[in-house]
Amino acid sequence: MQRLEFEMFANEILSRLPTKCVARLRCVSKQWRYKLSSHLFAIIHYRRMANNPYRKLITLTKSSIDLHNLISGKVDISSRKIISFPVDTCLSNLTILASEYGLLLISIHWLPNELILWNPTTNQFLNLCDKKPRNFFDLREDAVGIYIDSSNDLKILLLQRRMDDVVPRVYSRNTCQWKTLTFLKGTDYGSSLYWLCSGTLCNNVLYFPSPHYWTPAKSYTIAFDVDSETFSKVSIPQSTDVIGRQTNP
Repeated sequence: MQRLEFEMFANEILSRLPTKCVARLRCVSKQWRYKLSSHLFAIIHYRRMANNPYRKLITLTKSSIDLHNLISGKVDISSRKIISFPVDTCLSNLTILASEYGLLLISIHWLPNELILWNPTTNQFLNLCDKKPRNFFDLREDAVGIYIDSSNDLKILLLQRRMDDVVPRVYSRNTCQWKTLTFLKGTDYGSSLYWLCSGTLCNNVLYFPSPHYWTPAKSYTIAFDVDSETFSKVSIPQSTDVIGRQTNP
């Protein structure tokens, strides 16, 4: 009963506090640290903070990672704060792939290639690579997306394109494990004539645009239903004034 009362107190009251206050409260006791560091509390806290008119904007440059306040949709330049990335690497090697629920999914695209899930507020991070990093994530070939399923489990969907084939894998933050899903059948999905873009979450569906390098009419979008964990193909509406991608000879 005592544990239930504390969970209610944390989820209904402590989740309304600013992030810095929550970070300090983690030092009260082991119980507080465990609860306030849990995945469920993080989701509740983020959703409450999302309604806060004072939001944050992160910008990544070659020399710094800057944090600004967003007030009524405008950037407060005077609030600039430089934050550090927890992995020892040059900032020019970083690419932000996706962001959701206050978390950033970042690629370190040098040797080795790594996929990092980073919380810039607490500066905690998780290296998602489970194989030799060089073979795990390819910035030029692969695509990722973030979502939360019906059980409030934060998940990362990774589409790996290898040898003209697409292998979909899902990482669960609850189990800290990857699992492989079944993808669509067809020869075009793994073709080098297409490139995969990062997933955009909308109404429990992740959309991965896959433009064709030369022929826009052949472009399509891969849709992933986060509830059923199934894929489908969606055609992209065409425009007559769009030309293919051109390169200099």
